[in-house]
Amino acid sequence: MRVPQKKERYKVVYIPGDDSGNDVMEACMIVMEKLNPPIDWIRADAGWCMWEKYGDTVPPETWEALEESDAALFGAITSRPGVKGFRSAIIQIRQRFDLYINLRPFKSLPGVPSHKPDIDIVLFRENTEDLYAGVEWRPLPQELYSLHPNLERFKGRRDVAGSLRVFSWEGCERIIRAAFSFAREKGRKRVTVVEKANVIRATGGLFLEVAETVAKEYPEIEWNVENIDATAMWLIKNPSAYDVIVTTNMFGDIISDECAQLVGGMGVVASGNIGDNYALFEPAHGSAPKYAGQYKVNPTAMIMAAKMLLDYLGLDDYSARLEKAVISVLEEGKYVTYDILRDKGEDESKAVSTLRMAEEIASRIC
Repeated sequence: MRVPQKKERYKVVYIPGDDSGNDVMEACMIVMEKLNPPIDWIRADAGWCMWEKYGDTVPPETWEALEESDAALFGAITSRPGVKGFRSAIIQIRQRFDLYINLRPFKSLPGVPSHKPDIDIVLFRENTEDLYAGVEWRPLPQELYSLHPNLERFKGRRDVAGSLRVFSWEGCERIIRAAFSFAREKGRKRVTVVEKANVIRATGGLFLEVAETVAKEYPEIEWNVENIDATAMWLIKNPSAYDVIVTTNMFGDIISDECAQLVGGMGVVASGNIGDNYALFEPAHGSAPKYAGQYKVNPTAMIMAAKMLLDYLGLDDYSARLEKAVISVLEEGKYVTYDILRDKGEDESKAVSTLRMAEEIASRIC
């Protein structure tokens, strides 16, 4: 999962987004300035701030910048339900660039309270299909009631809505293949395929059928199937048993947040949205509107998203130096944000700001 064309210098669009997304991106840029990778940074905007200004979460100039770049670094955006015509910026970008892999590594970090000390899970979430395909109705059109006998019982009920869970063989195959290929490349031992095919038989069954087909091409990789509810339980009971997980869009969205809590919370987990020709990297957390402008949010996830970007671009030395600096600060525990001190049961009044933590990380890059 590398950039298609290796270059001497890369063009990367950075999009702060909304609210605390601006705070963590500012912190990340402090670190990137010190690291100084061969990247030309291009500022662009997306999110609720653009919806309020233009009535579109991704304005034309941002699409143009993205189209002309090698990759993107994304802060965090605010999405509000019930707004007519509103479409999430990140979902639009994922679908337009066909970023079908959502890659989230979850690893216990020194200095960060973790559910277990040896967690090392990599989750592959399908990123473009499922309930996120945007095939929805409210109210449900009358002509749809005749499409399936199980819809008959909803006739005459008040305000019936429907969201269609759409899978394709191609969509299932490429995310499952990506997970198995990653396991082979990285020397991982097992892939766990997560769905709910005992109840959601058509779509869940398709996913498992494709998994069985793909797995035959990777005989050295152990693999097993779990129902999503069982996985949610076992992640808490025995997270160290998991290696690589591959799942569908909605289930991946849910259990990725659970996995984040196992290793210290959303403030330390990064996420990659990767396709065959483009990639976007972001923190796993949201925009935290209540903290906007306070420089209180942990910048670790945003900075680790930049590390994933460097990995994607093949800038392995820069990535390693950045990770070493981040771990040094976390392990020492002196220049960290309130959430880490809170979870360690220490005095939160000793916490530093988002920018101060970033400055300390930058100072340790060598």
